[in-house]
Amino acid sequence: MKGFPPVIRALLVTSLILTIGRGLTLPFIAIYLSRQGGMQPEKIGLVLGAGLTLGIVFSLYGGYLVDRFNKNRLILCAMTLFALAFFLLPLGGGRLLPMIALVALVNSAYALYSITLKACIAEWLTIERRIKAFSANYTLVNVGWAIGPPLSVMLAKSSAALPFYLSGVLAGATALTLALLLPRYGRPAAQENDHVVAAVTEKINFRQTVNVLRHDKRLIFFTLGGILASLVGGQFASCISQYLMVAFDADFAYRVVGLILPVNAVIVITLQYMVSRNMRRANLMPWLTIGSLFFIIGLLGMALAGNAIPIWMIAVAIFSLGEIIITPVEYLVIDFIAPPHLKGSYYGVQSLDNLGGAANPLLTGIILAHAPPVTLFLALMGATLLSLWLFRQGFRHASRAAVTNSL
Repeated sequence: MKGFPPVIRALLVTSLILTIGRGLTLPFIAIYLSRQGGMQPEKIGLVLGAGLTLGIVFSLYGGYLVDRFNKNRLILCAMTLFALAFFLLPLGGGRLLPMIALVALVNSAYALYSITLKACIAEWLTIERRIKAFSANYTLVNVGWAIGPPLSVMLAKSSAALPFYLSGVLAGATALTLALLLPRYGRPAAQENDHVVAAVTEKINFRQTVNVLRHDKRLIFFTLGGILASLVGGQFASCISQYLMVAFDADFAYRVVGLILPVNAVIVITLQYMVSRNMRRANLMPWLTIGSLFFIIGLLGMALAGNAIPIWMIAVAIFSLGEIIITPVEYLVIDFIAPPHLKGSYYGVQSLDNLGGAANPLLTGIILAHAPPVTLFLALMGATLLSLWLFRQGFRHASRAAVTNSL
């Protein structure tokens, strides 16, 4: 974060803290609802699935809010709702609708913060430095996920509700700190088209915004490509766990997952920034191709690994290289095509990428139930190739639009 404006450093640290809060709670909500709330598995699945889906759908409108309203206020609002939801979650008991609403509130509040953070990065930093900021945020998010779950296991020994309350305290305290700091940071340097952006923003409403978004072929192709990329890499740990449980047994699954998760974390945290600093606007498609190739090689290695744990670790390391390439590039392609007055709305649409990660466990279960286990990796390789083709179509339309605008 060296050289970033203080406001960006503060928001990136906040992203880390919020991710620790999510790591403290989200992986264990199912266990909490089962033991403390007495919920049956089908109701737990409904709570988690509906809460996640509602959060993703809200991101479409959340992006519009980012374009229309003061970003500092939206950040504080999102963090306040985030904290409130975690304080209320232990009080929801086993009641279905309140729990769906609270899980949806957590996901919606985080989506609003995430979109606002991206818009602030685009507003405060030059294009070259945005790449570093996006990568720094992705690295810090992975650090947060590495810290949160182990800390939650320790706290839950004292009280099952304690991780939820700690998450609420972290978010609330950070919100109060930002409420004092953000007004001191002022505004980003004025841009030449600021008066044009302000004029357009005053005239455009949500319906008009949606109309712009649905007619941008670049955005459609990039979003579809991102959904498929998220399908492949967004929930790889749970996907592999499901595969190992079917193809081998529970003991082997625990051994493999316990080793490959640290491998993935080390690759992401140590190499993410080093790789992304070489990315430029002109070479994003080659980077996507390389990242997709790593995905395919990694998946092929997993398909052939059998019970050889060292092969599993090598394959996941290669797969993780694809992850650290594709994730920041997805952010950057949207940043490059989004008009200045619609950055938030474009980032909101990009949040639909999460649908791919949400669909992964369902697709994995269907494939494992009706086909040989190795079919799963073949399907993910096919999704990777289709994702790459969609991205290539998006770049093709982006090139045509650039030529048209230059005439």
